[in-house]
Amino acid sequence: MENRIGIITYHRAINYGAILQAYALQTKLNEFGAQSIILDYRNKRLEKIHSRKNITDCKKPKEFARYLLLYRNFNKRHDKFREFSKNYLKLSSPMYSIDDLAECERKYDLFIVGSDQVWNYEINGMDYTYFLDFVKNKSKNKSYAASFGLSKIPEEYKQTYKKLLIGFDSILIREKQGARIIKELLFKECPIVLDPTMLLSKDKWLILSNNTRYFNERYILVYAFGNSPTMKDLAINISKKTGFKILWIANTYKINKRIKYIKFAGPEEFISLFSNAEYIITNSFHGTAFSINFNKQFFTELRDSSRVNSRLEDILDIFGLQERRIISDDASVINSRINYETVNKKLEKEREKSIRLLKNSIHINEN
Repeated sequence: MENRIGIITYHRAINYGAILQAYALQTKLNEFGAQSIILDYRNKRLEKIHSRKNITDCKKPKEFARYLLLYRNFNKRHDKFREFSKNYLKLSSPMYSIDDLAECERKYDLFIVGSDQVWNYEINGMDYTYFLDFVKNKSKNKSYAASFGLSKIPEEYKQTYKKLLIGFDSILIREKQGARIIKELLFKECPIVLDPTMLLSKDKWLILSNNTRYFNERYILVYAFGNSPTMKDLAINISKKTGFKILWIANTYKINKRIKYIKFAGPEEFISLFSNAEYIITNSFHGTAFSINFNKQFFTELRDSSRVNSRLEDILDIFGLQERRIISDDASVINSRINYETVNKKLEKEREKSIRLLKNSIHINEN
């Protein structure tokens, strides 16, 4: 009999990593023979942040300008994300409250929360749904590659976190930092597993993008959060050295003759942009993960926040790629090439371990 599995995650965020990890986890569970459904839960805080922007909401000249320069492109990207969800994610009917979720328990054999920063109270407003509090039979509660996105839990939240997590039947975490938090709260060791996007091979991702090439010239891809002068200067210096165009995934009003800004790529286009790049420059966890999975020559900059950096440092440590950290804008870094024969052996080992732990968690026999 198939395991009926309900997944809770940030599948509605207009964020490439969020939607692609949701797709990857569901795909892998279904490959195991499970029947998984992403519970279409709609957290009010996240819905507000990731909703379409309406020109009718603009009241001041600055708001109209922002709509024309930024929000129109955001809306195009938003629509591509919703189309991707419609085409590739198996979703339940929309759910808005604990009453809606309470009906789920009799429909599903197990529940998995993860991946992404599902246990970051700053993102979801300490929504207990992401701790599966609506499930009375706690033996059904699992996590896969869940992340706190925090270096530590504030003192005033520790008892709440402990109460919410103590009943979980199985906890699989994404980062060492998260494992330390679990040990502090629950006094138990917690296995660290790969982000779901790394459970799927490069070939599986290329099928999703139809192996389409959206830009015919050779290019350097930049995927970054925030404004980093060092990343920009490094991209420009590598471009000068190689003659390659710079493509930058960003919704911005800025203009630069050296840079082509990709303002409203959908998830499939995102995959294509990564898979066809010559070099990748990023400060994103998922940007780094896809770079490794696609065997790209990449460079990762640590960000100002130590909480973000822990995720980036962890993934570089796992694959022995600490030297890919950006420390200057010197283009000579391209002379140092990643030995992917070694990296791929580590990736395969970590992938096998993560899949084994996930199967054990949901009671699927390896044999």
